[in-house]
Amino acid sequence: MIIKCKRCHENTFVFEFESKKMCRRCIRLVARGQPTKGKFKYGDNKLDHHKQRVQKVDMRVSGISKTRHTLRRTQSAMTLSEVSGSGSGQGMIEEPITVDDTAPYIPPSVMRLQCMTLFIPFDAGNNFYKTNAKKGTFQADFIPQRDNHFASTSAPTTSRALSSLNTSVYPGQQVFEARSTPMTPTQIEGSYDNIVLKHIMACTNSSEWKRVHAASPIDLHVQLSRLCPEVIFLSEELKDAPFPKVLQPCPELRYRKIGSIKDILGPDAGVDAKNEIAAYALVDEKFMSHVLYDAKVLFRQGVKHKEKWLCVQKISPEFQVHIDIAGVHLDAGYTGFTSDTKKQQALAAVGEFARQNDIDALLGDLNMDSFELNGGFFPNQFNFTTLADNTVKPTYTLSHSNTNSQNNYMGGLIANTDQVETEAMNLRGEDTVSLSRTLDGKFYSDHPAIMANYFKSFHG
Repeated sequence: MIIKCKRCHENTFVFEFESKKMCRRCIRLVARGQPTKGKFKYGDNKLDHHKQRVQKVDMRVSGISKTRHTLRRTQSAMTLSEVSGSGSGQGMIEEPITVDDTAPYIPPSVMRLQCMTLFIPFDAGNNFYKTNAKKGTFQADFIPQRDNHFASTSAPTTSRALSSLNTSVYPGQQVFEARSTPMTPTQIEGSYDNIVLKHIMACTNSSEWKRVHAASPIDLHVQLSRLCPEVIFLSEELKDAPFPKVLQPCPELRYRKIGSIKDILGPDAGVDAKNEIAAYALVDEKFMSHVLYDAKVLFRQGVKHKEKWLCVQKISPEFQVHIDIAGVHLDAGYTGFTSDTKKQQALAAVGEFARQNDIDALLGDLNMDSFELNGGFFPNQFNFTTLADNTVKPTYTLSHSNTNSQNNYMGGLIANTDQVETEAMNLRGEDTVSLSRTLDGKFYSDHPAIMANYFKSFHG
């Protein structure tokens, strides 16, 4: 059959079993991608997150104005005098504006593969979440400055590096999650769906993905995966609350278990509960938007113990492209890496391991602060705040993400910086977000869940 390639726009013959969207040549070019070059270095991966957000918005706005096709109107442009009825010739438009509304739309020569990922930790270790329940958790608003420096809203003229705000109480902090009682393992086992739904509703445009589901388009999976998490990791399995085979947080979303560390390594591996990670993928019910998922385990020597990374590869068979995301729980010994040099060296080693194993991005419990790295910034929310002097400033709401509420251990990094970046997942423009560790006011974890929306580009 003859198709028109959506990338090069040439007519070409394809067999029935081949892609109906791209020619063979373009598929080969796209699948080739852009290989990552060089070693992963902490310094090269540092990112001014607020500056990047502003630049992305500026690029979108300026890009639209530069590439928008011209519209053609058949009538001549009127002069201002004709509009106002005045006989004066002043204000006359000297050259008629001609715009062409028949010009064809030419898509960019790039393909994008998305994977919005939610990572939810529990507490299968020493019941630390019970300590959280007794204390509650806190958050504070900060005004972004240059180079990941922030000022508190109570002292907007100050400026401190984001990393220096950890290991201490946030200035002007307020209660985020009030003191409460912890959930029992039995309660947690019966609440997996509700916990997942709470986090999805908190950081996605729920009305939009519900509308898409109701419309049931032929590319339902493609559209849903742009609006809600496609991959969900559950971490630290409780002995008396095993991870389910299926997650059904609501009628519109259903996730099947595609693998776990225990499932892949088998019963003889003796996987400790606190090291167990399970991965779930959004169910693809329509073959026209079919994607494949593959789960594997990577072993990496940490500072004290061997780590087990659960890696999920999302594959688009039609275009022969894929994105690889790893859910991780790094060695707890990293909590002792308090000096910048030691922490940076450890994170550089983590990033290099990811690159060597073709992992595009990772997220989870790093037991280190990765806020300054590309893909490592997980605020509670982004907003605009009116200060005491009536000026309006952009603000990030931040909270700590570990047991003692003085460090940020939940995080991540993007290893394949040549192809992968984060994109906004909701109307507030958030691309990565830290969520809560409670359900109905009761604590289920000593760490908050985190969500990131990754895009991987394939250039010809």
